[in-house]
Amino acid sequence: MWHVFVLMDIKKITEDSLINLTDHLHHIVSTLQATAECFRVKGAEEANKNYLVCIEAIQLFDELIEGIGRLLNLDFSKVSINGETIQNRKERLLKLTSEMHSAQIGQDWVMLADLMEYELTPLIQDWIKIIPPFQEEIKSAYKS
Repeated sequence: MWHVFVLMDIKKITEDSLINLTDHLHHIVSTLQATAECFRVKGAEEANKNYLVCIEAIQLFDELIEGIGRLLNLDFSKVSINGETIQNRKERLLKLTSEMHSAQIGQDWVMLADLMEYELTPLIQDWIKIIPPFQEEIKSAYKS
């Protein structure tokens, strides 16, 4: 009986996390778009403050995904949604944030704004789309 209770708690925590994650991702998208525009129009000083908020939000997102994976003992290299593994999606996100960091260090504000708007925003929007299938994948993990 105790094991069922723990499993139900884990299931509830995971489901709640994914619901909150979707809201978090929508917030990241709007912040990315506003920050990219800020780099183009208002300048680096103000935009860099917003950029830091974006990076922190992306780090939180990654930590949430990792936490779900650990909680459910998921191997992200084997969890494929819409033809791409979660691990590959995470690696693309890491690569892109590394490129953004290089652009920021090099003070290439136009490149940074472009990466945020034309690369990272669509990537985050793709994550939003895969949350429902990811939830289904997690539900099937409970059954096994």
